[in-house]
Amino acid sequence: MKIFANTRTRQFEYELKQENGNGFLFKDDQPVDAQFVALGNGRYSLIKDNQSYIINVSKKDDTYSVRVAGEHFDVKVEDERTRQVKALVNAASTVQGEKTIKAPIPGLVVKILAQEGENIKAENGLLILEAMKMENIIKAPFDCEVLKFEVSEKDTVTQNQVLLRIKGL
Repeated sequence: MKIFANTRTRQFEYELKQENGNGFLFKDDQPVDAQFVALGNGRYSLIKDNQSYIINVSKKDDTYSVRVAGEHFDVKVEDERTRQVKALVNAASTVQGEKTIKAPIPGLVVKILAQEGENIKAENGLLILEAMKMENIIKAPFDCEVLKFEVSEKDTVTQNQVLLRIKGL
């Protein structure tokens, strides 16, 4: 799975690979040579290039505040699924009239959060889609009316399957 990290001035792309229950980071197909250990209370020990660092991390919304070696960085981190969901929502929000909301990934409809005919504010949840043991809230891309759900709770869906139809307010 790809992981994207962005600061104000730099962008990073990593590949996270799972092997025997352990996760390994790769950058440009090369393993990242670092040891990272949680110390508790948002503190971590990092050993990289034979240098030891203590890192303080806190999270607010989708941004991590990181302090290391006397420097501070605000880092936004997202995986491929999150990036796909945001791209689909942004694309849907630029079109006028009736819209279809499609599944960004295959999964299971866990819960429907709205009702047909209901007016929903932008960013409010429409339904919860579970994929790979993670719950993804599919949110309204803009203020809208829910016209029709094309799925029900406990339905299995494929990527790009229509979940529901909405109309901008």
